[in-house]
Amino acid sequence: MKVYGKTDPGRVRRNNEDSFFVSEGPVGIFDQLMVVADGMGGHMLGEVASQTAVQAFANFVNEAEPDSPAYIMENACYAANLAVRKISAKRKSYGMGTTLVAAGIVNDRVYIANIGDSRLYFLDGDGITMRQITRDHSFVEEQVDKGLMERGSEEYEQQKNIITRAVGIYSEVEPDIFEFVLHRNRYLLLCSDGLSNMVPESEMKSIALDEDMGLKKRVESLVNAANNYGGKDNITVVLYCSDEVKE
Repeated sequence: MKVYGKTDPGRVRRNNEDSFFVSEGPVGIFDQLMVVADGMGGHMLGEVASQTAVQAFANFVNEAEPDSPAYIMENACYAANLAVRKISAKRKSYGMGTTLVAAGIVNDRVYIANIGDSRLYFLDGDGITMRQITRDHSFVEEQVDKGLMERGSEEYEQQKNIITRAVGIYSEVEPDIFEFVLHRNRYLLLCSDGLSNMVPESEMKSIALDEDMGLKKRVESLVNAANNYGGKDNITVVLYCSDEVKE
């Protein structure tokens, strides 16, 4: 097993507005593809938005003509945005939207697309490095960049759920695209903020790299950790390893 994903409603919310996609085999030009989306809109609209975005993204990648991997990831974001906007207009449910973070593997390279505050972390199997690759598109991070707010302050914690980019809200969307080499014994952790807002990064790292557990058990343990801290939001976790890991 090289990748495993799980989503959970958490302990507070009735509906699960998160969605995800993982592939064990090729999708289009990619050897493997992973997508996580965290919907918004309430009354199940967030659930529809995230499911629509994930499906549209994966479908575009699968059907795209061979081209630059980064170009395909970027245009898959545009396809997801259009799909959410179409269903929003059909249902007259304006304001429906979702975050999206995706990773596509080609040989030893990973291509990442990000919109919103769902995250992708890079982890080194030696247990030393855990680094957030994506940058949150959120009000508080913009304020931090401007020197107007301190990360982790009370004000930051109170407003960190306000995002500044989302799939489906506007006619145009601007994804961030990243690319780097993925050597052996390296991990990618994709998650919604139901994990990253609840579990300290040190604990996330410890669980994700725990070789006493298989990949599936590590993902389940990450979800359980978020619930143990209160489970205030929906929780989605996808964990990928560049090497085969026991189930």
